[in-house]
Amino acid sequence: MTYTLTIKPVAPAFLRPQRFVLKVEGERIVDVEYRPDTGDEVPFSRLERMRFSEIVATAARLCPDGGISHALALCHAIEALVETPAPPCAERLRLAAAELERAASHLTTLAALFRILSLGSLAQSCAADATAIRRSLSTLTGGDPAAWLRPGGLEREPDATTWKALAEVEAILARLFPLAERTVARPMLLARTVEVGVISATAATQYGLAGPLARAAGLSADVRRDAPYGAYAELMPELALQEGGDVHARIAVLFLETLEALRLVQRVAQERQEGPVRVRLPETLPVGAASAVVEAPRGPLRYYVASDGGQISAIRVQSAPQLDRLLARTVLVNAALDDAALIVVSTDPCDTCPAQPQV
Repeated sequence: MTYTLTIKPVAPAFLRPQRFVLKVEGERIVDVEYRPDTGDEVPFSRLERMRFSEIVATAARLCPDGGISHALALCHAIEALVETPAPPCAERLRLAAAELERAASHLTTLAALFRILSLGSLAQSCAADATAIRRSLSTLTGGDPAAWLRPGGLEREPDATTWKALAEVEAILARLFPLAERTVARPMLLARTVEVGVISATAATQYGLAGPLARAAGLSADVRRDAPYGAYAELMPELALQEGGDVHARIAVLFLETLEALRLVQRVAQERQEGPVRVRLPETLPVGAASAVVEAPRGPLRYYVASDGGQISAIRVQSAPQLDRLLARTVLVNAALDDAALIVVSTDPCDTCPAQPQV
């Protein structure tokens, strides 16, 4: 018997209802139709009317859990354009903010996955720690990342509150280490996730995947290590790599990257960098173009900026490849119907970043 079922998986970074139409025979999926709804907003279409602060704020609003990454990539691109890097102290604090954002994003996705798996206590633990991390990030940035980050550095000098916010990750790490260790090896989790929704290294390469989705398939690319920017040359993260390419491998990578992100924040807190947090940029932007790439929670995020000699005249954004029609078919065809939502959410899809114009 063949029938069609529509699912609307609840992924943390889906702002719009995403429909997957599945053709099913017996208990297996035999065909998939997915047409991503990514919206049609062009956020940088009125650059001539936008102040510098508004441009950064617009970038920070583009992704529900990647605003720091967007604003940071834009700032780095502008700094490359004027050939004026931010001071070391600012770069370390920027790194801490980016890693707090990464950890919160990954934990939120893990919480969603554990809800699908009916592991309520695990879901609650991950969600609670994600909330605690976002609270630390809000304290670090004064509650407004777009007003905290600026081309040339940061708007505010670090104070006692800053270092206290960063030090709070120590308690979160103490909880997460044993939780991750117990969870990844849990028999029930292994039974539900191993060899489910497999993306092979070959497929990951073919689709140009990057970020955690690719690292769970055995591809080792990570911009923070391959092309260190900011403070990553000094505070380089350990690579989280799995080779299974299945839901279990993706869960393991998200856990490992969360722990490593918090360890980096802990180092920033313990090894306080002294010095200024901003530099003055040139009064007039040069005619030309530049770009910068950062490792956002879902992979490489590149910003391209151009200047006409008076102001920023063009901005383009290129995000890591997301779940699309071909990839959805790859991971869902032949899968059990009951695993469909789990597989989709395990790819940590986002319906905002792909909507931006490509470089």
